[in-house]
Amino acid sequence: MRRAALYLRSSKDRHDISLDAQRRELTGLAQSRGLVVVEEFSDAVESGSTDQRPGFQALICALKDRARKWTVVLALDTSRIARRRYIAEAFRHECRKLGVDIVFAKVPEVDPISQVILDSVLQAMDEVHSLMSREKGMAGMAENVRQGYRAGGRAPYGYRLEHIETGAMRDGAPVTKSRLVQDAATGPGIAAYLKARARGTPAVRAAEQAGIALTSSGLVGIEWNALTYAGHTVWGQLSERPGQPKRRPRAEWIIQRDTHEPLISDAEAEAILARLEAGRAKRYAKPKAAYLLSGVLESPDGTPWHGNAGNYRCGRKNIKAEVVDRSIMERIAADLLSPAFIHSILAKAKDAAAPGGEARQLEKIEQDIAALDRQTSRLTDLLTETTSPDALLRKIEKIEADRGRLIERAEAVREEAHRAQELRRVKESDVRVMLAGLAEDMPAMPPELLGDFVRGLTERITLDPSTFQGEIHYRIAVSSGELMASPRGFEPRLPP
Repeated sequence: MRRAALYLRSSKDRHDISLDAQRRELTGLAQSRGLVVVEEFSDAVESGSTDQRPGFQALICALKDRARKWTVVLALDTSRIARRRYIAEAFRHECRKLGVDIVFAKVPEVDPISQVILDSVLQAMDEVHSLMSREKGMAGMAENVRQGYRAGGRAPYGYRLEHIETGAMRDGAPVTKSRLVQDAATGPGIAAYLKARARGTPAVRAAEQAGIALTSSGLVGIEWNALTYAGHTVWGQLSERPGQPKRRPRAEWIIQRDTHEPLISDAEAEAILARLEAGRAKRYAKPKAAYLLSGVLESPDGTPWHGNAGNYRCGRKNIKAEVVDRSIMERIAADLLSPAFIHSILAKAKDAAAPGGEARQLEKIEQDIAALDRQTSRLTDLLTETTSPDALLRKIEKIEADRGRLIERAEAVREEAHRAQELRRVKESDVRVMLAGLAEDMPAMPPELLGDFVRGLTERITLDPSTFQGEIHYRIAVSSGELMASPRGFEPRLPP
């Protein structure tokens, strides 16, 4: 019997469906489909326009967990998963990769036809898959920190790692987590250095007095870990955003207090951090500009435009990056709804729906599976007649492995046939609705996803440095076989 997990979400709308009402309907749906509900994730009074919801993030983490016990997610409708199409598609993508089905109690907002077309246009969804995998790993490390364990990496200078078995096994070996314990050789010196720094002693003199031989950058790193040396587990200090300060604001750090033996007091740690934060405010300039079109924007002769101090630069010509980015995004949003684009997508869908011999492939695979079943049956009968079954068992094991691969191939062929069937049902109105949803969601996409969306959709974007007139060349081909270009091009306009 298949197992399922429920996902429930209620919004701030007083007339929205309550979690209890959703639970009752989904429980009934599970019973009607022979599913056993084994887990539940919920978000009360949370907006569906973002994926930063506690229950939804827990669902994503559980989805990637190897110990997951369910293979179906039940939700009332697609708006429960997300109000933004790209978030819903990212979640569908993740589920599909991991063999998990999504079942909705109501008619889905994004039908299979739109999903198939979106797959053919948005190749950049693979990047979303990567981002979600990273998010799951980050959430797991954050949970380790909350339990007082290390999130990974080496022990800070002055400590060593103590490994603790959790009782779980992985690949035949016990799973361990680590905590910090003071290193008898280096701990006293670090404690002396940090106490001196808290009193205001210059770093070089404090290091000499404590007998520490580290570089200046190494000493600064120790000071930023002052809360760790005060006995607390800290995670999430470093920022990975280009152009941003190296460390996040302290309000964004995850801190679990009193997890190991301290070398300094909280007051000393706070004094050290206050001095560092005051100095950082003076050192960091404003964030660098984001260049959305890096790697895809070029002149008509193929010379690339490069990001340069908030501008795109080609030769000696500069133009504001935000002006170019905004003009191109507006042009893409308009092109998505143009008759030429809609007709090209529809033609692509019809081409993909052409018969590909799936029925013959499936028939051949099923015959091969039946032949393997007969071999297994004969070998099983022989087991009762032999005193040395090892060779027969190895043969059966190999046959079962071959049979498993054939079953997986049969499922893939059935999926291809299903997709082709859905594509044959595509109408122009379906394409128009799907593309309108993409155009609507573009302004809400985070910059990294929007940049990947543009690179996945376009072959190249040209901008003439003499006239500042441009053209977008899409990856979708028209009936002539040529790549489709924006019907009217674009012309970045500087603000008055």
